Amino acid sequence: MSKLKWTRPSPALIVSVIALIVALAGTAYAAQRINGGSIVKQSIGGGKLKKNTLTGFQINTSKIGAVPSAKRATNVFWVVANNPAGANNVTLARTNTSGVTLQESGGAVTVNFPFDVSGCANVAARNNAATGTPGPGYAQTNGVSGSANALQVRTRDNTGADVDGDFHLIVICQ
Repeated sequence: MSKLKWTRPSPALIVSVIALIVALAGTAYAAQRINGGSIVKQSIGGGKLKKNTLTGFQINTSKIGAVPSAKRATNVFWVVANNPAGANNVTLARTNTSGVTLQESGGAVTVNFPFDVSGCANVAARNNAATGTPGPGYAQTNGVSGSANALQVRTRDNTGADVDGDFHLIVICQ
């Protein structure tokens, strides 16, 4: 068997090893010296940030203004109604709109708004104002003939029969 012969390293090998050591040392030094606290404000452009890395804490919302599509969502109104079993006992639990009134008759609750809701989208669901577990079933909405300011909400059990029940109503207008 022949023994491996020790030869002197070439100058190119020596230079490349020195370059590797300097590069690794520089990276280690930079990793210890550079952190989030040492980055100067306004020094990193938005295009250099990874997606979904900023939260509301890092964003000054007064600088960005209104989002164009959010302008359409400024006319969202909601109502939470308590309607326990029994006649004419519906009450308004809460709403984001002043001037809303509720009337119960004929197995339905009429929600009267202080403005025209005839051209608005609306949806209702069986739920409650944290008074307990809502009963099974659903809620449906209808416009009120002769009143552009009112919507009618009917709560039904899981068989489709009219039943008094708490509900949430959302109305979205343009």
